[in-house]
Amino acid sequence: MIVVLTDLNLWALGGIGLVAGVMGSMLGVGGGIIIVPLLTLVLRLPIHVAIGSSLVAIVATSCTATYLYAKDRLANIRLALLLGTTTTPGAVTGGLIAAIIATPVLNVLFGLVLAYIAYTMMRRGSLIAEDLASEEASIYPPKSSASSLSSSLAGSFYDRHLSQTVSYKVNCIREGLSASFFSGILSSLLGIGGGIINVPVMHLVMKMPMKATIATSSFVIAITTAVGALIYYYYGLLQPVVLAPLVIAVILGARLGSELTQRAASVLLRRIFGVILLITAALMFLRAARII
Repeated sequence: MIVVLTDLNLWALGGIGLVAGVMGSMLGVGGGIIIVPLLTLVLRLPIHVAIGSSLVAIVATSCTATYLYAKDRLANIRLALLLGTTTTPGAVTGGLIAAIIATPVLNVLFGLVLAYIAYTMMRRGSLIAEDLASEEASIYPPKSSASSLSSSLAGSFYDRHLSQTVSYKVNCIREGLSASFFSGILSSLLGIGGGIINVPVMHLVMKMPMKATIATSSFVIAITTAVGALIYYYYGLLQPVVLAPLVIAVILGARLGSELTQRAASVLLRRIFGVILLITAALMFLRAARII
C-alpha cells in the first residue's frame, strides 16, 4: 500500500519534530504522544502514515538521546538490554490483543491506568526543594540482600543539578521484567511508544533515580520502535517528504532535551512527566467518547 502526499507544510513538520524531540528526550518517552496527534489533527495526515513517521522519529530521538546520555553515564545499557528481552515480546502480544478488543474499551482502560500513574508520579514529586540533595540517596538505597544480578546492574552518574555523584542499585528485577512485559503490551495497544509506561516502571518499581530512568528508557525505546518502523517501511507508509524535516528537527530537539534533563531537578522532571500522562489520559477519554 503506497500513500502519496502533497501540499505539506514543511515548517510545521519541523516545529512538531523540534517540540517532540525536546520533550521525548527530556522525559524518555520518545515523543510519539506529541507527533501522532499533531500529524493527524493539525496536518491531517493519514493515521498509518502518522504512526509510521512517529516510529522513525522516535528511533532518531532515542538514538540521539541515548548517545548523549551514555557519554555522561546516565543510561544503564545493561539494564536496557535486559528489559528489552521482555518488552519486545510484550509489544508483539499487545499487537495481537489489539485486534480483538474494541478501541473505545482500550481508550478508557488505559486512560485510567495513565491517570493513576500520573497521580503517583506527581505525588512523589511533591518533595520540597531542601530534600533534593538527600533524595537520590534515601529513595533508592541498595537492599542488603541484593542479588549478584542486582549488583551487576548497579550504576552511577554525575548529577549536574546536585553537583554530586549519584550511585544506585536496581531493585525488584523480577518485578521489573514482568512489568516491562506488560509495558510492551500497553505500548502497542496505545500506539504511542513504551516510554510512557517504562519510565514509571523503572522509577517506581525498580527504584531507579529519575534521570537514570529517563536515559535508560530512551535506549529501550530505540530497540522496540525500530522493528515497528521496518514494518511500516515494508508496507510503503514511510514518506521521505514527511520524514526528512521531521527527523532533522527531532534530532536537534533531542540534543536540547538531553541537556535540559541533565541540568533539571528530578522533582521537576517527575512533575512534567505527570502532566504529560494526564494530558495523554484525557486524550484517551476523548477518543473513547468519539470527540476527537
